[in-house]
Amino acid sequence: MRKTISVCIPVYNEEHNIGRAVAAVEALFAEKLAGYDLELVITDNASTDSTWQVVGELARNRPRLKAFRFSRNFGYQNSIFAGLSLASGDAIVELDADLEDPPGTIARFVEKWEQGFQVVFGVRSKRHGSRVMRALTHVFYRLLNYVSEHRIPEDSGDFRLLDRRVVSALIALPERNLYLRGLVSYLGFRQTPVVYERDPRASGASKFRFFQYVVLALDAITAFSKAPLRLISVFGVVLFISSIALAGYYLVLYLRGGIPVPGFTTLAILTLALHGVTFIFLGVMGEYMSRIFDDAKHRPRVVIAESINAGEHPDSL
Repeated sequence: MRKTISVCIPVYNEEHNIGRAVAAVEALFAEKLAGYDLELVITDNASTDSTWQVVGELARNRPRLKAFRFSRNFGYQNSIFAGLSLASGDAIVELDADLEDPPGTIARFVEKWEQGFQVVFGVRSKRHGSRVMRALTHVFYRLLNYVSEHRIPEDSGDFRLLDRRVVSALIALPERNLYLRGLVSYLGFRQTPVVYERDPRASGASKFRFFQYVVLALDAITAFSKAPLRLISVFGVVLFISSIALAGYYLVLYLRGGIPVPGFTTLAILTLALHGVTFIFLGVMGEYMSRIFDDAKHRPRVVIAESINAGEHPDSL
């Protein structure tokens, strides 16, 4: 019996790239992966250009292409999650429409999958972009693994193949602030990397802005590390011990030489510093609490406004 591989393509304002991505995937399955059936799942995050119209044209003569348009932009990670939830293949691959992750690598993913691995993730040996962003990304992955309770593959992204069993376990998780590469690592199963070299973006500019990277980093740290909370406790203990030592020092000075304790300047500096640290720590705790609050509301991750070739499907996920 032939196996089906679903390729999920999340899009947002990719009118010039989505056609190329679909063509590249179909060419791969016509040649190297001809022994497998292909299912294409496109999730449109409420694009403001003509992406949805282009997807409609692509789907007209492709019954195995399913497309879903959301009621608004629910974010990149939620779009990936929706694609995984709506795919029906024996294995599911996430591929961005910009083709920075070369579709040809999927054949290597499938080879590893057939060897018994249930998670096959891409590791970037080279990536494009500014030196500053590459450096920040490099440092972040290593910092995350230093503070994380679970090992998360460095220099990897969301370009991966997941076995159907892994996807079933993943979509059952209750988190609303998603960091999928961390969740996939958390689930375990048999995992293996495939090293590849990233290509330049096919067309246009990335829709992912610096602030969105910051939010994703916060989601990753708060989801997989208690280190910031523990740091607050450690700092509190150090501050308490330091204050006792400083009080003892001033007391000794006063008793031995009658030296008056320096007053206003020291007090003002310490007060401002401690207030600043207090607000930073409140912000850290607020980040954790806000994510608990989001999970408690149980709001859907995405709401589907339109679909093509989808048959029956849930209105929200």
